[in-house]
Amino acid sequence: MDNVHIIYGAGYGKTAAAMGLAVKAAGAGENVTIVQFLKGTDADYSILSQFEEINLFTFENSEKPFGELTYEEREEQRAKAKNSFHYAKKVIDTGSSDVVILDEVLGLMDYNILYVEDLEELLNINSHVKLIITGRNCPEEIRKKATILSHIEAK
Repeated sequence: MDNVHIIYGAGYGKTAAAMGLAVKAAGAGENVTIVQFLKGTDADYSILSQFEEINLFTFENSEKPFGELTYEEREEQRAKAKNSFHYAKKVIDTGSSDVVILDEVLGLMDYNILYVEDLEELLNINSHVKLIITGRNCPEEIRKKATILSHIEAK
């Protein structure tokens, strides 16, 4: 993949930056698919649905952060996250969107839902899609794949 923008770090604003890029792309007439991971029900970006060009998917639906879930709830959310990741891979592989945003996908590695190898496989797909991924922690192997690398720090 030739166009990968990674927005990572402990600072606030990674999702906001990615959503701004979605609006910019939609304004340019590009089709955008956004898949949000680990957001729960408190993150509301439904306003983006006003853009015909933007498709927003949040598969997880827990009111509590992942770390506070019971084992059974975690397993349910884990399965939903994996399914949504596979959906995103299909969108990228088929090129059915011009821009794909995987919001907090890097966080899936923090919870051992995905591994570096999973993201490397995704980043090795031969696709024209512009990919934007976000999350707190980004391993060096993944950072090396970035065309644009944005590090956001907390102060």
